[in-house]
Amino acid sequence: MHSVKMVTTRPSPHHWLMLRRKLHVNVFEKAVQARGLYDFDGDTDNGELTFGAGETLTIVAQDIGEGWWEAKNESGQQGLIPESYVQLLEPPEPSFPPPPPPSAPNDDWNTPQGGGGNWNSHTTDSWDHQPPAPDYTNHNSGYNNQGFHAGGIQQQASEETWDDDWDDDNEDNSSNSTTNTSQDQLPGSGNFGLSAPKRERKQLSPNSDVSKYGTVKKSFNRFSTFAKTGGDAFLMGTVSANVSESDLIKIIDTVEGPAWNYPSQPYTCSVKSPKKESKLKGLKSYIAYQLTPSFSNIQVSRRYKHFDWLHERLEAKFSCVPISPLPDKAISGRYEDDFVSERMRQLQLWVDRIVRHPVISQSEVFNHFLTCTDEKKWKAGKRKAEKDEYQGGKFFLTLQTPPSSLDMRDVEKRMEIFCKFVKNMDDNVRNMLQIGYDSRKKHLGPYKREFQKIGGAFKQLAETFNLDSGSRSQHLTGAIDYTGDTYNEIGEMYEKQPREDLDHMIEVLFEYKGMLSTYPDVLKLHEGAVGKAKECERLKDEGRMPESDVTSVIQRADVISYGTLAEMNHFQMERVTDYKEMMQKFLTGQIKFYREITQKLESALQKYDDA
Repeated sequence: MHSVKMVTTRPSPHHWLMLRRKLHVNVFEKAVQARGLYDFDGDTDNGELTFGAGETLTIVAQDIGEGWWEAKNESGQQGLIPESYVQLLEPPEPSFPPPPPPSAPNDDWNTPQGGGGNWNSHTTDSWDHQPPAPDYTNHNSGYNNQGFHAGGIQQQASEETWDDDWDDDNEDNSSNSTTNTSQDQLPGSGNFGLSAPKRERKQLSPNSDVSKYGTVKKSFNRFSTFAKTGGDAFLMGTVSANVSESDLIKIIDTVEGPAWNYPSQPYTCSVKSPKKESKLKGLKSYIAYQLTPSFSNIQVSRRYKHFDWLHERLEAKFSCVPISPLPDKAISGRYEDDFVSERMRQLQLWVDRIVRHPVISQSEVFNHFLTCTDEKKWKAGKRKAEKDEYQGGKFFLTLQTPPSSLDMRDVEKRMEIFCKFVKNMDDNVRNMLQIGYDSRKKHLGPYKREFQKIGGAFKQLAETFNLDSGSRSQHLTGAIDYTGDTYNEIGEMYEKQPREDLDHMIEVLFEYKGMLSTYPDVLKLHEGAVGKAKECERLKDEGRMPESDVTSVIQRADVISYGTLAEMNHFQMERVTDYKEMMQKFLTGQIKFYREITQKLESALQKYDDA
């Protein structure tokens, strides 16, 4: 089994561990003990510590980062362990760690990052492993290719300060506290009462691949979240619930495999009319977007922070559904027409993707987001969503699957093929994006210049011929001058053409780049769950677990497999629809473009008939 390792400028947890040992750094003065939840076969070359389920370890440091701790076993061996594989036996006493050892400059905002863990590990043998350990790489994000700064999902603030702390723009604080919110009558000359846009050209082609996955900063240790929110309890049958009929999510068998049961009445939702609003007597400003779902036609006002909150809630609840990243926050220019229009368009794309999902579009939290207009009801619904009992691993309690059991070997084969598909598609999308950015850049610069160079040369030739005032050459001179104008016009056409075909393709590819970035977590989650089921089978063979308990675990692992396969089916359906439309629009634009060029050249050619 081969691992794909990405090189970053930030030291890995293992590098940090080596530095800590050299400097004899110890974070906790009092030893903290933990008990192993699973067997972990550590890689000694990477400074990892091997331990077994039930083994007691002494935690040396918990600040390694990215899901790793440093621990020591009873034999005195010391190394890194995955946090999700152990459970603390006593809480650590508060202490202030010394500053970390010096490290290389952290340039990983614009450095390709690892994502999705071990892509090539999804062979048949890989299911025998325990839930995947945390990834070594750091998933900070940088400036995305749409000109937006890639920050991330913030931690939820307290209820009293939620409205302030989640503002999506940098706002000035004022000592004149007030809760009144009003819409400013703004003096700006732009479309939405905003300042006129700065017209400098945006650089769409980055100098480096800004982040390995997506446009938002998010947790890439989803199995740990799965375990902590009841995943293990679900698999082992120690948690149950009487799920109401309205909360059940049905999965059906189709010729393409397990699939979500699609709603009989799909709907749409528009994102329009951005308004700059303010509070604190105009000292705090933000943009509010107006959402109108087709099933109610009632408009609701939502800020970016509300989208951000929704994204976090969807990730927390729907364990086997990859949630597309949001367009991210801006550092500057957030009130300019260009930025507001672009963000509104990207939020529309995100909402379109969500309303087409057969599960999320029908969920209570999304319905609350689309329909609630009362502030008190909004806060009550917000609290309810954050305390949803069917989040994480418990989400699978709501799945109503077909009665037939899945063939584990068939599931393994499907997962292996899909993992390869996602990895290859991710590579293809990134390659096509880079080619698209390069082509767009050439259209805006070199292509235009080359045609205008030709046009200029013809114009100069016509000026020279014009020195001959004889009638015999006047028609020829005019034809050559016309040809020069034609090539200048073709150069202008090249500059404008990307918006007719290439920009749409780049947009679709960029959206899929973000979607593909979320899939490794879902695949890791499924692999961990099936691996746990196989471990139980091994315990049964060793006489350490009753057969009836193992059968129940396998049945519950089937539920997770059904959910994962249904989501894979939905992804492929969306992909076929999106890429068909993308290619049709691209080729239609190309054909129209080259037809117009041909017509212009034919028109220039006709001028020589009378020359």
